[in-house]
Amino acid sequence: MIRWITEQLGTAPASEVIDLHDVCILDVRDLVDKRGNSVVAIKNKIDQGVQFLKKGHRVIICCDYGISRSNAVAAGVLAVHKGISYLEAVRIVQQRTRETEIKPELLKIVGQAVGNLPLPAAASRQTVLITGGGGFIGTALRTRLAADFDIVCPARSEIDLLKGATQLDLLTLECGAQTIIHLAMPRVYNSNTAAGQSITMLRNVLDVAASRQIRLIYLSSWEVFSGYAGELWVDEEVPLFSKGPYGDAKLLSEALIQNFKRSHQLNCAIARASPVYGPGSDRPKFVYNFLDKAVRGETIVTHRYLNGDAMLDLLHINDLVDGLTRLIYSFESGVFHFGTGKLTSTFEIASYLCRTVGSTSQVTRIEVETHAARIAMKTDKAKSVLGWEAKVDVWAGLEDLAQIKFKG
Repeated sequence: MIRWITEQLGTAPASEVIDLHDVCILDVRDLVDKRGNSVVAIKNKIDQGVQFLKKGHRVIICCDYGISRSNAVAAGVLAVHKGISYLEAVRIVQQRTRETEIKPELLKIVGQAVGNLPLPAAASRQTVLITGGGGFIGTALRTRLAADFDIVCPARSEIDLLKGATQLDLLTLECGAQTIIHLAMPRVYNSNTAAGQSITMLRNVLDVAASRQIRLIYLSSWEVFSGYAGELWVDEEVPLFSKGPYGDAKLLSEALIQNFKRSHQLNCAIARASPVYGPGSDRPKFVYNFLDKAVRGETIVTHRYLNGDAMLDLLHINDLVDGLTRLIYSFESGVFHFGTGKLTSTFEIASYLCRTVGSTSQVTRIEVETHAARIAMKTDKAKSVLGWEAKVDVWAGLEDLAQIKFKG
């Protein structure tokens, strides 16, 4: 369990080194594994480790599990002893130990103790980091922002948010990010496993944002209201009531954000969006399933619930991107709703798509023995605070999609 960073310096859980006599043990368990360590206490540990190394001893730095305190301090010892930057030292520690869950709070205080962290460059433009920047919404958003902001969009292969916060923390330091827009989500997003992964990913982003005092914009969903039955026009004050793994994950994510706002004074805005559609995506799935069947002339089946046809408030990608952009410029915090405020039935959508592509498909209904949530977003707050309102008519947006599909 000892992980050697150099031939002389390693880290380990304390239980693995209690019987070793041929090394110097630097025990950092008296530090707290969270915020609150003093720079003086950290510096004393680093100085002690450096002195051991200068005398030619092998040094093992230990904490309870050999994960956070030990590796953060090891990076500080390595930076001072080798005369390298703290960021370089952290990367070496990560590479040698394969530890990706060093807590940002510890990296921050150890970096302050070492004293050679990069200073933010004087920049004329704000740097915005987008997680999930390669996806449907992320691609459209970064295209919109590129003219006015420096955009950083790490690929999943560069920053794996399921494997801790350390990689993201280092990247925010290197690029000087002032805003994080968190769009990343599991590829399969509607399972119980995905719900847990979503919380893990967000928790790592929150750790970094809170530690580095970076503003966070989080994309939530209308599905935090999916437990309601019947037609409902919801504003930001309506109590959350979700149903299903995806809605539950968004509800829990929002609760976690609110907790961070109270405990860490996190600066965060939550954007709750209606179902988003537009060129470049295959979601909502039913729209594209309808189009596929219409092009092939196959029967299209829609759902009719106990309270009537399924109905949605469809939001075009251009309108969502406009809303997120306004949030960035505004520096507002709190919750904002983005939607058209209009409900359209899936039966009407299917029928319209058939007419648009000249399809002979029949549109039918199948009965579903439960009630459906028919949620429309009230956007008065977004209009009054951000000057935002949806501009793309749903029928015009669907016609554009149909034409693209038909040409394809």
